Amino acid sequence: REAEHFRTTTNAVCWNGKFYAHFIEDDPQPSYLVMDQRNTLSLSNPYDINRGLPTEEMAESIINTYQKLKKENASNSFAEWYGIYPAVQPHFADYKPGSYMNGGVNTIVAGELAKAAFQHGYEGYGVDILQRLMDLMKKYNSDLPVAYQPDGKVDEGIPDNWGQAAVYSALIEGLAGVVDKGTQFSNVELSPRWLAAGENEATVHVVYGPTQAAIHYSYTHLAAEQKIKLTITGDVVKGSVRILLPPGTNHAKMYLNDKLLPAFAETINKSTYIVTRDIELKNKTFLVQY
Repeated sequence: REAEHFRTTTNAVCWNGKFYAHFIEDDPQPSYLVMDQRNTLSLSNPYDINRGLPTEEMAESIINTYQKLKKENASNSFAEWYGIYPAVQPHFADYKPGSYMNGGVNTIVAGELAKAAFQHGYEGYGVDILQRLMDLMKKYNSDLPVAYQPDGKVDEGIPDNWGQAAVYSALIEGLAGVVDKGTQFSNVELSPRWLAAGENEATVHVVYGPTQAAIHYSYTHLAAEQKIKLTITGDVVKGSVRILLPPGTNHAKMYLNDKLLPAFAETINKSTYIVTRDIELKNKTFLVQY
């Protein structure tokens, strides 16, 4: 009840119609700050999505806001992953506009935004963000600096591994679609989204924790046969399987060992998944016919 009250109140007070306001004033804004607090976009927005604060409609509005920024600022910023936008004038804590969190570009935002995109029906945008991050890694010899100025120059102020962790989370929970709903893979939601990346085959291994709990899966899309095959092994016990279907697909069935499973279509934005829930996953092969 407390959580729902917090969510309802926050959405009523902090939502500006497109995204969450950077700051809701209590005391008057200092005279030297030149900014519109309610219409300033901050990095809290993609974090808010991934923590379950907004409704689905609100989450999509936030993602659309970043996509719009990418398009509108293409000529003056290499990416739309701002810590805060627009920048605070004339500075914020001595950080000039376009540096650090004051209008700088950060992979923390990129990772959280990519994961949100994957999980809210913008899988293509999620892939686009990860691809641009891969290009950055190639530019910096397989490293991934976290902070940049809009012109692409590396900035300082944040540990690189903060951003790298967010990007890794987007890769595992977003594109690979491995979300641990329990502990040590006792309850897993699997949503492989390789179709969005144009990949028909993928092998995924995820390992973590003191006991090195692991989940492995192989994914194959047989486009000519209109089939998707998913084989799961490892320490996984039970959970849900959500298979992203090709665009325009309006009918699909899911099978386990040639047995038809109770499954349903789930549409998020313009994306459709076929879903089965609360099922044993270990050493199982699922087949989707669409």
